[in-house]
Amino acid sequence: MINDFLRKYQEELITQKIQLKEDMDLLETKIKEETKFLNLLEESNESYFVEFTPRDINEKNNKKAEEVRENLKVLNSEMDDKIKKMRFFDGRLVELNALLTNTVAINKPASVNKIPSKINNNFSELINKLKALKDVIVLDPYKAKIDLENIISDIEKDI
Repeated sequence: MINDFLRKYQEELITQKIQLKEDMDLLETKIKEETKFLNLLEESNESYFVEFTPRDINEKNNKKAEEVRENLKVLNSEMDDKIKKMRFFDGRLVELNALLTNTVAINKPASVNKIPSKINNNFSELINKLKALKDVIVLDPYKAKIDLENIISDIEKDI
């Protein structure tokens, strides 16, 4: 019962972590785009004759560059917050994995060598699940890990 709760909590954390990773990737892309745009604006402001002109040549570019700098500060602070959340999720997942391995080791039955007839009867079902898992593992390794742990827990329940 506790293992089931821990596994469900682990699944929730993994899905939240996947979503956070996608958000971080999107935010990282925005930061790169804004940085490139800022570099482009700053390069356009550099002119060979700036020293000889009495006024600011590219006032609009300077204003836009300042707006982009402010936007970059906001995006970088958001990225820092997301990195902190990712560390939190990683720490929780490590703790959950340790708890789950400890409870599985304690609750493991003594007769591990005996293969139950239920597993023998459902052997083809198990093979089909593993084949489906093989297709998912490249696309979504976190989901594949969850599915594999569910298959293992189903087998352990049957033993």
